[in-house]
Amino acid sequence: MHPILPNGPCPVPRPRALLVLAVLGLTAASLAVGVLGVQAAPGGDVLDARRGRVRALEAEVQSIDAQAVAAADAHAAAVGRAQELRARIAETTAALADAHADYGAAIERLSERLVALYREEPPTLAEIILTSGSLTEAVDAQRALAAVGEGDARIVAQLRATRARLGTLRAELISGRHEVEESVAASRARLAELEGLIGERRRALAGARGTLDGLVRARRRSRAAAAAEARAEALLLRRAQPGSATPAAPAVAVARAAPAGPAPTGDVAAALERIALCESGGNPRAVSASGQYRGKYQFDQGAWEGLGGVGDPAAAPEAEQDRIAALLYARSGPAPWPVCGYR
Repeated sequence: MHPILPNGPCPVPRPRALLVLAVLGLTAASLAVGVLGVQAAPGGDVLDARRGRVRALEAEVQSIDAQAVAAADAHAAAVGRAQELRARIAETTAALADAHADYGAAIERLSERLVALYREEPPTLAEIILTSGSLTEAVDAQRALAAVGEGDARIVAQLRATRARLGTLRAELISGRHEVEESVAASRARLAELEGLIGERRRALAGARGTLDGLVRARRRSRAAAAAEARAEALLLRRAQPGSATPAAPAVAVARAAPAGPAPTGDVAAALERIALCESGGNPRAVSASGQYRGKYQFDQGAWEGLGGVGDPAAAPEAEQDRIAALLYARSGPAPWPVCGYR
């Protein structure tokens, strides 16, 4: 921007004083709307802070979501381990019951044999030989009886060992089941905790988004009010041009006057938006490489202060920059922006 610098104070002629008062009254009314409205237009810093808060909450919700997914997977794995362990315990319990039954049957068979042996007198060698037909057959029969007894004893010992092993395994599985069930309970509690936390964070995010939307709407209303004020001032200034029915002077002439530029044409707000995008990309904190031109409309310090601006243009609220730009456009049209103003 290369603004037309003001030439110095210029007294307001009496015939135009009424129009100046009308312009000032319009400005005061606009300010009153901002004061008495629901909320004043937020500055860029406030909106940036709110946007940062929303982004932080979104990141937090995503992080908790990921933790909840991991907790759900851990809970499902713990439940799976518990179900598998219960199935193994059931299988072991059934096998142990079978082992008990087999052991009991073997003991009963062995008992029956022992009872039968004790009921009868042990045969003499002569009886064995006579009943067998030969000494060899008698020895074989004796060996067979001994083998049967040894086999029964081995079976009983094996069944006893199997029963003991199954009992130990079942006790270990039951102990492991307690640990797994504790893990299931802990994972379920963690999942419930994360679900409660994510619900709370989502509610906070919804509230922050609602607040941000309210601030954005307030800024839009402020911009619309500033644009309406600029259009009204432009209309009064056009009426004040030579040949108009009611001569008047621009409101800024109360403070300073500058060479008149071409009257604004079209929608002032749309024109200023195009100029801002061209000059700074719409960034109210933009500063040129030389440091001379500053803010959304790249004001130089003289033009800024000549229109009532205070301090650094780039540090002023965006709504104030819009207002000063509208005054400058109403006074001089696109001429202060020799490149961007005519695109």
